[in-house]
Amino acid sequence: MVKALAALTFRRLGPLISYQPARAVNVVRRPPPTRFFGRAAASVGASKNTPGLVGRKNRAGNKSILNRSGEGVSTFKMLGYIPPGPVAVRFMRSDAKVRLLNGPIGSGKTSACLLDLFFRAQRQAPDATGTRRFKFAVIRDTFRQLEKTTIPSWHRWFPKELGKWTGGEGGRPGVHDMKFTLADATALELTVEFIGLGENKAEDAMRGWEGTAAYLNEADLLAEEVLTYVLGRVGRFPPVEGAHGPSWRGVVLDCNAPDVESWIYKRFVEQPVEGWEFFRQPSGLSAQAENVANLPGGYYEQQIAGQPDWYVRRFVRNEFGYSREGKPVYAEFNDARHVAPAPLMPMRGLPLVIGLDAGLTPAGVVLQRMPDGQWRALDEVVTAPSESVGPQRFAERLNRVLAEPRYRAVMADGRAPALVAWCDPSAGYGADKEAGELTWIEKVEHETEIGIRPAPTQELNARFESVRRNLARTIDGTAPGLLISPACRVLRKGFNSGYRFRRIQLAGQERYDEKPEKNEWSHVHDALQYGLLGGGEFAEVTGRRERRERASATSPARADSEYDPLAW
Repeated sequence: MVKALAALTFRRLGPLISYQPARAVNVVRRPPPTRFFGRAAASVGASKNTPGLVGRKNRAGNKSILNRSGEGVSTFKMLGYIPPGPVAVRFMRSDAKVRLLNGPIGSGKTSACLLDLFFRAQRQAPDATGTRRFKFAVIRDTFRQLEKTTIPSWHRWFPKELGKWTGGEGGRPGVHDMKFTLADATALELTVEFIGLGENKAEDAMRGWEGTAAYLNEADLLAEEVLTYVLGRVGRFPPVEGAHGPSWRGVVLDCNAPDVESWIYKRFVEQPVEGWEFFRQPSGLSAQAENVANLPGGYYEQQIAGQPDWYVRRFVRNEFGYSREGKPVYAEFNDARHVAPAPLMPMRGLPLVIGLDAGLTPAGVVLQRMPDGQWRALDEVVTAPSESVGPQRFAERLNRVLAEPRYRAVMADGRAPALVAWCDPSAGYGADKEAGELTWIEKVEHETEIGIRPAPTQELNARFESVRRNLARTIDGTAPGLLISPACRVLRKGFNSGYRFRRIQLAGQERYDEKPEKNEWSHVHDALQYGLLGGGEFAEVTGRRERRERASATSPARADSEYDPLAW
C-alpha cells in the first residue's frame, strides 16, 4: 500500500476530473507504465464478482480502489496516471484533429494516447438525457500484435471486469463497453473497439464503422490509406440528431522514429498537413528522456548494447531512420537539434552567402552567418530528378527566391554587406572563349547580377569537414554550429538519409563507397559545402586562418562584426 498524492495539475484534460493535489489516500499498487493521480468520482458498470477490484480486499490483502455502491456497480475513486513528460503533456493538451506522438521505445506513448481519448470522452457534450457518448477504435497492423501489446496496455488501466469485454482473442476484434456516472451527475457511455487489420484492406476493415475518434497504434507499420479511410469514419458517433453530434472528433497516432521514406515523415515532417500536429519526444539517452521513472535502471543503455546503428538511431535516439542501402555521410547530424522548429528568416545587417552546384540538375543554398558564428541555411533552390535545367532557367528560380520580401528587405538595407555566391569550381571552365561562349558561372551571373566565385577547393574531405565541424560545434553551450530551416526539405532529407555512401554488395562484409552517391539529394549538399567553404570555413578547415592571425599579430585586430565572407 502506498500514499498517493496528485503530482501534476492538468486542468485542460477535463473539468469533470479534478487534477488538483488530492488528500492522501490508500491505493492498490498496480504498476502501470505511468501514473497520474486525479480525483474521479464516477460509477463504473462492473461485474458482481470482480476479482481483485470489487470487495473489501483483493487477494493481496489490499483494500481495493473500487468500493461497492450497489449491485453490479462500483465507485471509481481514482485513476493513477502521470504523463511521461512535457512533450506528452503538450500532446494531450492539444485539440488538433490529427495528432502524432513520436518517441523511442518505452517512452509511454501507448498509455498517453489511450488515456487521452478516455479523458476526452468525459468532455464530450452530453445529449438531452445527460449522457455523454463516445466510441473510438484502436487499430494495429495485425491481431497478433494487438493481443500481444496494445490490449494488455489497455487492461492495465481498464481491466476486463469493468463493464463488458468481448473478443480480443483468436483473431477476433475486442470490444469494451463501459458506463460511468461522472462527478456532475452526467453519464458516460464509452465503447472501445480493438481492430487488427492483418491481410484486410483498410477500406474493407473500416467499411460501415462509425465512431467518435480513432487511435492508430504504431502508425508507421500501417499503410497511409488507413489514416485516409479512418478520417472519413470518425465524427459519425453519436449520430447527429437535431443540433446534437460529437463535440470533438479526431485521430491520434503514435510511432517510433519513422524512416525518411515513409508516409509518416512526408505528411507530418517534410510537407506537414495544415492543422495536423507532430509531437517528438527526446532521445532515450538524453537528460530530457520521458517515462524513465517507470523503466528499469539503465534501460536505454541496455537497449543499445550490441545493437546496430540503424536500430539505436530509430528506437533509442528517436532519430529518423535511413535506408540500409547506404550510410549517411554525416553521422553528427541530429534532426531534433539541427533543424529549426519554424522557418528561419534572414537577419538584416548580415551578408547573404549562396552556395551553388552546377550541371544539368543544379542546386543552391542561401546561407547566413550569425554574429555568434552560427551558420544558418535559410532556403534551397533544387531541381527535380526528372528535370534537366540549364543555367538560365536555374538563375530565374534563384531570382524568384531572392525577390521575396524577406530577402528584398535585407538586400535593400544600407547596413547589409554585399551578396556573394560560391560555386563548384569546375563550372568556370568548359566554354569556348574564342567562339564567345560563356561558362555556367558567367551565364548565371549575367541573369542574377550576383558575383559568383569558384569555391576554394573541390577536395571531398575539406568539403565534408566544412559541414561536420559545424554540426559538432556548440555555441554558448546550447546552440548548434549549423541550423537548418525546415523550408530546406531536400537538404534536410539528405542529412537524414539521402546523402549517403552507397553500400557495396560483398558477401559477409559491410563496405561502402568512398564517395557519396550521386542522387537527388547530393546536389544541394554539394551546394552547401561550396557555400560554407567560400564563406569562411575553408580557412577553418585548413588552418590558414590561424596562420593569418599569427602573421598579423602586430596589426590592429578587426572587430568581430567585420566578418568578411570573401576571406579565405
